Amino acid sequence: MAEAGEDDAQRYHCVNCHCDITMRLKCAQCADVDLCLECFATGAEIGEHKKNHDYQLIDDGSFCLLNNKWGAIEEVLLLDAIEQDGLGNWQDATSHVLTKTTDEIKEYYTNTYIDGVIGEGTIPQGFHQTFLDDCGGEKVPLQPSFTPVKLEHAEQLELGYLPLRDDFDREFENEAETSITTLSISEDDKLETALQLAQLDIYNRVLTERQQRKNIARCHNLIAGKQRQSSQKRKFSKDERELRSKFRPFARLLDAEEYDKFIVSLKREKQLKHRVKELVRYRKHGITKLEDCLDCEKVKDRRKLQENTNPSSIGHGEDATSVVSEPVEDMSYTPGICLLSSNERSLCQSISLRPLKFVNLKTNVLKEAALRKYGVPTKHRIPKNLKPEQKEKMIEYFSRTSWLH
Repeated sequence: MAEAGEDDAQRYHCVNCHCDITMRLKCAQCADVDLCLECFATGAEIGEHKKNHDYQLIDDGSFCLLNNKWGAIEEVLLLDAIEQDGLGNWQDATSHVLTKTTDEIKEYYTNTYIDGVIGEGTIPQGFHQTFLDDCGGEKVPLQPSFTPVKLEHAEQLELGYLPLRDDFDREFENEAETSITTLSISEDDKLETALQLAQLDIYNRVLTERQQRKNIARCHNLIAGKQRQSSQKRKFSKDERELRSKFRPFARLLDAEEYDKFIVSLKREKQLKHRVKELVRYRKHGITKLEDCLDCEKVKDRRKLQENTNPSSIGHGEDATSVVSEPVEDMSYTPGICLLSSNERSLCQSISLRPLKFVNLKTNVLKEAALRKYGVPTKHRIPKNLKPEQKEKMIEYFSRTSWLH
């Protein structure tokens, strides 16, 4: 129910508890039935009024939300003023909140929405709040949102690059701005408006691509003069430079650290593939132990050395084991020793001949013996690069076994 009060304002009372109310629930079916929130919640019924009737919520906005001195309407007007006029423009905010002064508005907003619970829950930690000059706050100089690249003045001139602005004299799609300089969007022609919005979208894509290219160049230290780039390339080996050049497109997807790890893994993969090929080659030659692989490599290196010093000393049709072996005291772990009999092992030990070399000579002699059996004339293929005592004992052994006549 309502009654006239001071300043011709109406005051409302709850028909159940008779208390003064500002926010009330008015019955839509009964005349002059106003309930407070407490009585409505308890389901109060008076006379013909029943709790299942329809209600209408009526509020003049005078109740408080966050502070007993600020009503809900004043809170909404303050937030509208901040949104329209900007943070720190307290003088213009008084034109929205007519019941408060400039100092009251500034103090309340700072204490409630910045330093209060709302500010702690919404403003990130470490965020330095700045205000306009006329609000009396601290003026903090603007800082770039990126770390400027350190370049010498000569490099800046060479690249046409402005480090503090992160801009080049010639950008990606340098003429992209010319397509939007004459745009004037009007809502009269929908087709023309759609075309102009499409041009703006294309321009935004160009800006995004520019920024992405700059981020990639800065991340991988590509913003540098020719001399510095050359010195950076010389740090890598030839194989690594080839890998970096071949897989450069992947730098767009990885940062500098991940890209370096990617290149290192590729180098390791290449080394493992090469090692696998070597082991397969050893296996084809009957070598199954790593110790034998080392001996084979030593023999191969000596053969290459002999070829370089005296190429004519190497017989035709001989493999890497055809080099004259150095004296060997123990042949227990020499490659090919398992292919020899006890007499052949004693012979190789006495004349200091590698087992693989002896197997090669024995194969040639057996082939010649088989050909002579069928009447095919052959020549003795005892290598000339053997020492005289080695050659003499070899011929004696082959004659004793009837392989050589």
